Amino acid sequence: MLYYARRVRSGAVVAFLLAFASFLLMPGAWTAQAQKAPTMANLVEGAKKETTFRAMWGSDTLDGAAGLQKIVSAMNKKYGLKIKPAFTPGPNMQGMMTKIAREKAAGQPASSDVYFGNPQSMLQASKVDVLEPMNWRSFLERPLKSDDPSFDPIVPGNIGIAMASTLVGVIYNSDRVKGNDIPKKLADILQPKWKGKIASTPYAAGLREFAMPELLGREFVMDYAKKLSKHIGGLMRCGEMDKITSGEFLMLVLACGDQEVNIAQRSGIPLGYAIMDDATISHTRYSAIPKNSRAPNTAALFISYLHTAEGQKLMWDIDGLDFHLYPESNQKKRLDAAKARGAKFVVSSPQWLGKNKDYAKTQNELEKILRGEAS
Repeated sequence: MLYYARRVRSGAVVAFLLAFASFLLMPGAWTAQAQKAPTMANLVEGAKKETTFRAMWGSDTLDGAAGLQKIVSAMNKKYGLKIKPAFTPGPNMQGMMTKIAREKAAGQPASSDVYFGNPQSMLQASKVDVLEPMNWRSFLERPLKSDDPSFDPIVPGNIGIAMASTLVGVIYNSDRVKGNDIPKKLADILQPKWKGKIASTPYAAGLREFAMPELLGREFVMDYAKKLSKHIGGLMRCGEMDKITSGEFLMLVLACGDQEVNIAQRSGIPLGYAIMDDATISHTRYSAIPKNSRAPNTAALFISYLHTAEGQKLMWDIDGLDFHLYPESNQKKRLDAAKARGAKFVVSSPQWLGKNKDYAKTQNELEKILRGEAS
């Protein structure tokens, strides 16, 4: 249990004994109590009793075990802790949410003391009682503000907080695609010279979002996907960069984000990234604390650390990600440049996905088109 939450619950028991049970049983009353703002001192005190920090996510997230070790070491130094990290490779973000929910239902501790998710998995989490509501801003080191009225970095119900973002675009082989051949608009990709030499994803990455009303719209994207399906040489997953560097495909249209390219370019790997002038979407990464976490105070400090300036830099160095809401962000510079070129944009969030009721249906239709199963 969270150190500060233990104190709140004790207070709730006292209140109950004093005949305030009717209030505490009112809908939302417990949540309001649980969200009492913790202090950094509370979390550090609680974390000192939590010797091990268990993490489970994909090995390509935050560079797996090596990245976790770097972050926990920096966190220990900053907060005066001696936490030992323990990493286990796990399923994708949606699969991990399902796993944690099953563990909680079975009365078992969570396999991961902290949860990393995307907008889809956080929307999934909002429908089950799995994640601890937190007053996130109360223990962040610096203000977290959004100038975009359509984007709130806090998940409804305070069950999670955004921590990083990555922009949707086109990955290309920079040895084979150069100069004026680098696409600037979606139409450029349909030039005859690229026929059979490019790939898309089996899950319609980017296209599924571009089809939403705020961006390019369903009619435009469905028509574009039909043309693209006749132009691609195959389908590949977002992380399979060897298929681009080997020349099997010269482009991936569209990619899930630019983080792999950011890391690869530092080692001289021939990958480039182009954000389309038509539109882009900022894919958001979220963090949260499972209610059945064995080290919730450490998890809160871990998340808080990733929001510090040094934590954001370390995340960029490790995983090629940072958060566009912070002024020093690399993603902010790229998003501002795309907006200046006139690109339509949306920041993906569980709130945005929840509003677009046809999102799943549209994705399913686009997947069939890309597989050649629809005319």
